[in-house]
Amino acid sequence: MNLEDLERLYQEQAYTVATIELETYLEEHPAEAAAWYLMGKCRLEIAKSAEDREEMITAYQTAYEAFTKALEHDPQHVQARVHRAYMGANVINDKAEETLEDCQLIIDNGDDELITKALLYRFQIWVLLNETDKALADMQRNLEIYQALYHDDLPQLNVAKFQCYTRIGDVYYHNDHKPTALDYYRQAFQCTVYNNRTLSTLHFALEMADYDFAAEMLHIASTSGEQEEEDMLKILQQVKTLLDQGVRHPALAREFCWGTIDFWHQFYGEDEADGTLEQISTGKRFIALYPEESYFYHFTATALFNIGSFSESLPYYEKAMALRPYPSTIIRWYYAHYKTHGQFPDNWTDIDYPIAYDWYTAGVVCNELLQDEQDATTRQILTQLKKYLYQKAYTLYYPYWYENTGSSYAGHPHHFAMCCNNYGITLFELGAYEEAIHIHSVGYNMSPFWEQLESRADAFHQLGKYAEAVADRQMILNTFISTLPLVYYVSIHERIIEDLTALERYDEAMALYNKILAEYEEWIAGDMDELEEEERDIIIYNIDRIKTGRAFIKTDSQDDLHERILALEKHLEEKPDDSDAYFNLMYLYYDNGQYEHCIGAVNNRISIGGIAKLPLVSQMKIYYFRGKAALKLGRYDAAIQDMLQTLDIMSHGDESDNSPNNRCGVYSFLAEAYLGLQDYDNALLHANQCVQTYKEMNWSWDAESSAFYYSIALAQEGKGDLAACRKTIDRILEKDPGFQPAVNKKAGLKNNGGLFSFLRKKKE
Repeated sequence: MNLEDLERLYQEQAYTVATIELETYLEEHPAEAAAWYLMGKCRLEIAKSAEDREEMITAYQTAYEAFTKALEHDPQHVQARVHRAYMGANVINDKAEETLEDCQLIIDNGDDELITKALLYRFQIWVLLNETDKALADMQRNLEIYQALYHDDLPQLNVAKFQCYTRIGDVYYHNDHKPTALDYYRQAFQCTVYNNRTLSTLHFALEMADYDFAAEMLHIASTSGEQEEEDMLKILQQVKTLLDQGVRHPALAREFCWGTIDFWHQFYGEDEADGTLEQISTGKRFIALYPEESYFYHFTATALFNIGSFSESLPYYEKAMALRPYPSTIIRWYYAHYKTHGQFPDNWTDIDYPIAYDWYTAGVVCNELLQDEQDATTRQILTQLKKYLYQKAYTLYYPYWYENTGSSYAGHPHHFAMCCNNYGITLFELGAYEEAIHIHSVGYNMSPFWEQLESRADAFHQLGKYAEAVADRQMILNTFISTLPLVYYVSIHERIIEDLTALERYDEAMALYNKILAEYEEWIAGDMDELEEEERDIIIYNIDRIKTGRAFIKTDSQDDLHERILALEKHLEEKPDDSDAYFNLMYLYYDNGQYEHCIGAVNNRISIGGIAKLPLVSQMKIYYFRGKAALKLGRYDAAIQDMLQTLDIMSHGDESDNSPNNRCGVYSFLAEAYLGLQDYDNALLHANQCVQTYKEMNWSWDAESSAFYYSIALAQEGKGDLAACRKTIDRILEKDPGFQPAVNKKAGLKNNGGLFSFLRKKKE
């Protein structure tokens, strides 16, 4: 194997295989520094994953030796020196002198990034040697370099500064300069509030009676959801003890109350009624102590709110709103006002509040409340408030990550991504699909997870961008399969098949259709037994949707349409009440000229019920297709009733449902049906409505124009106005010379010139 092949093994994480091959390679090329460097990297990775201590120590030692060999053969091999310096500072105990030498060489010859690494490794050696001043000097120099190196990358700069300030604080702490240590920990926290030192620093701040700093950290620890439950309970109990012992500090008391919400039973008891009274009592006690802190009013109100006592909670929320509302105060006050007075306030308060995650969680609360509301107007109003709350979070997150401004309170990338997902979904609910796609893209780039792609795919689908929706969902199946819940595994297949069909990528759709149905029989049906009933029902629903979706997956078979009909009829033998199957068969039967079957499919769909719950466009299609089938069978009265029903449903829809194009199509069929009944006045009325629509919309002549103008001609003929009929026929043929019904009618009119044609000929 050559060195490129060996490097490829390393990239594939085949470290053991790579070391074996490298040993052979180095026997033939003992002076090749690059090979020794690669050996060192492989050994280092093996050491990191070793379960046996002796194996780990041996691997570390051989890694260090390999980097040393690389430097013997090429003293200018910078990365080998950096790796050896890292090991001397962090892994190998007796290499202080060599490590200091390595670090100095890197500092003398490296770029800024390498220098910061060397300064860090040397700092660690100085600490071990108790050279405190030298250690602090190196870390201060690192701070200066980072300031220049990351001047245009605030998140990266803040992480680097956090690490420097924390290390400086640690030096002072271990040298018993605790006040100075705490000052540096405070600076570190402001740089990166979401960090892995929060709890230990919080304990230290409490020990030092710095309650302002402790309150800041307690808020982050209790709201981020990233601390162990046992650790959080311990710190909250410690704070409770301090408060009970007489410590007076409104911010610390506030964060204690805030933190207990997630540990309600541990602090307020198992009984809901008694616990609610205890929470109210706690809130009132702190109100008495700190009447100017709004959170205690919020806290007391929320105890009442959570048991449905909205009118009792409202005065407390109003007081909190008057003092200084928090994001979650706004939504709860707004909703309590609605529940108390039957209407929402005219508006909500727009406030400046710096913690993005609290805005996000307020949006989550709003969404939970929204789920309990059925009234469309109420849901719409709450959705607008939900948008506001998520948008406030987003406008704090985005500048921090993309505009180099803001606070590290917006510095949690996964929180930002979750906010993007929920904000994007809310925009989707409000019909702002393009904006939703943008927000989901920002979120996915920040912290990729499959839910973000699924949400973005929904928005792409709504815009008719089916290829993009397919790409997102295929990315989910290709990348996130190990974490994807089974219920979504099935539903994502269903959605991909639907969009592939819309794109007329029938071969791909058919392959996926066969794949998922085979998997359902082989293992999905069995694995479903471990799921909750609701999830099992969702999977079955999606499998049924996949089966009924076969209606639209065309193939090259000569019997394609018949095969699709048979597939759905077979499915109905298993699921005779599958409404989607009847709905889809409605299309297929009509296309196949089976008009009686089409009407039967519609009637079966109607008999199943739930028509009023369908989207308006689906309701329209049910009566529209039954009306068209009746028209084909000459059942004109039935056709007219269904077309009028279609117009009535359409009139209650939005612009897309009640579009001029949709109305015009129905008018045209009504004209045909009235012609069939020889009701020429109504035929003319509806055909002329088509004419008027085309004029208003400034549409050019098309095949539909020829059809409804032909209906006008027939109605004119039926009323005995042959001159008008001829004029209309001539107009059709002028615009559409190949329109065969008009061609035939013109020939017929020539052969039957009318009552006085013989007299005219004689006179001539």
